[in-house]
Amino acid sequence: MRKILKLSISLSLWTGLFMMLFSCTKENFTETTDTSPNINRFLAEHEDYSLFAEALRQAGAASYLDAWGTYTVFAPNNSAMQTFLQSEGKGSVGDLSESDVKDLVNLHIVQDTVSTGQFRDGKIQRNSVFGMFITTAVQNIDGESYFVLNKESKIIMPNIRTGNGVVHGIDKVFTKVTNTVMQEIEADPNLSLFAEALHLTGLDALLNQRVAEEFFSVLAVSNTAFAQRGFNTIQDLVDEYNHTGNPKNPEDSLYMHIAYHILPDLKYVSDLAFSSSHTTQVPREVLLVKVDREKILLNEEEWLGELEEGAEVDREASDNTTVNGVLHYIKDDIYIKQRQPFRVDWDPADQPELKVAGVYGRGELSFPDEAFFRDITWPNTSANNSPYYNGVASGSFGGAVNGDYIEFYLRASVIPWVELKTPVVVRGRYKVWVGWRTRTDDGGNTIRTFINGKELSRTLNNGEYRIRTLPERELEALGYKKHVSANANNYNCKMVGIVDIDITDRQTLRFECSTNARARFDLDFIQFIPIDQEQIYPQFDEQGNAVYP
Repeated sequence: MRKILKLSISLSLWTGLFMMLFSCTKENFTETTDTSPNINRFLAEHEDYSLFAEALRQAGAASYLDAWGTYTVFAPNNSAMQTFLQSEGKGSVGDLSESDVKDLVNLHIVQDTVSTGQFRDGKIQRNSVFGMFITTAVQNIDGESYFVLNKESKIIMPNIRTGNGVVHGIDKVFTKVTNTVMQEIEADPNLSLFAEALHLTGLDALLNQRVAEEFFSVLAVSNTAFAQRGFNTIQDLVDEYNHTGNPKNPEDSLYMHIAYHILPDLKYVSDLAFSSSHTTQVPREVLLVKVDREKILLNEEEWLGELEEGAEVDREASDNTTVNGVLHYIKDDIYIKQRQPFRVDWDPADQPELKVAGVYGRGELSFPDEAFFRDITWPNTSANNSPYYNGVASGSFGGAVNGDYIEFYLRASVIPWVELKTPVVVRGRYKVWVGWRTRTDDGGNTIRTFINGKELSRTLNNGEYRIRTLPERELEALGYKKHVSANANNYNCKMVGIVDIDITDRQTLRFECSTNARARFDLDFIQFIPIDQEQIYPQFDEQGNAVYP
């Protein structure tokens, strides 16, 4: 049964990610009360959590945590609560102000069921009621492995199932974030040179602002890393880069060099690792990301047969949440490079809103209007014919890349067109491939494809099956291929044209349909592959992994 869900847009809506780096499966929790105690009753009956249970009552959260729903509560034990109260100069929970106790409680509640088996590398998929993401890591402490949250709180009582969710006991209260990214940088003496460069270029003002739903991810270079490159003072940086005499000029090399370390949007380490490229604060300049086992490398690539080593993200020191973004540390400096075209393998279902809704790769969701998405638009339509996300494709729909697809009722009388913002595509010449799950209702619809308003040369028909009797190279010569690695006969992929990308940036991709068959368009995968590169491989499996012959 399809669920229709509307969300209010919060700070977490624009987080990146998204296929996530590691897959997980939604755990089934009862969404109605039963004989099991609900979260509030469970905490109230456990003496070691009585102080947090008191905070829940004082904040007004006890009532909804004792009712229908699905929640996860990271509950500080009494020792953690007493340490917190002492740090605040309070003798009891009752001494906290109304706003302080609500903030305390909301920091520790997630409106979803999240067991430790669902923790991802970097952060929990959905933000807390307070609006902050909870970061995750595994650390060895005194010879034992623990899940550590927000770099400060160990889970000491994991995965307690209740009638309306799950409880994790923790040994330290989460700290409420108050610093901006710039304030966080200024607070670290080992970032003093980077801070000076931000002040000199005027970019400090950008990172100090507190504007609703405007966030930045900063890749900070330590004094130690700068020294490795021979930069020990701000004058060293000025002598090397400042070519206009005005470092606040966006065309100045020093300004661009420092701005290249700032990414628009909220991107934790897991978000960095998920995508092969990210836009920066320098127009039309992107940052490349490569994952090598446990390492996340920035701008590492092979150029003219030579390996250009990248800067490694310091994962242990990174993922520092602030009120207007996230601060990362990198082990070397990064530089703007002239790029050659590179392939983009894109799952269009990878939308941050689906992750915030908690259904990405885990459930199903209908979305009744385009206001739900930042990067997908279509004409207003009725809820009964709304687009639909299937994150658990199975049966005859199985085999999709990442195990999911978005279904659009793309037909002249319902949704005649849909537009999507692509990931960053570096300027160059590409073949554009579209993969879908075949629908034969009324013979299917003829669909035209546009990139930045320019129509591509070939239409596709979503009722067309892939020819399975031809060798793969002969099929490619006809402009078709198999993009999935699974033995899934219902999935087809067509090269819809060649496009010249003039500006390195995200592009606007549009599908239009003027026919009116009942066949829905199950969009699975889109690829931009440079014309001189291999077009068939890799294929991709249901976990999003690249598969080679």
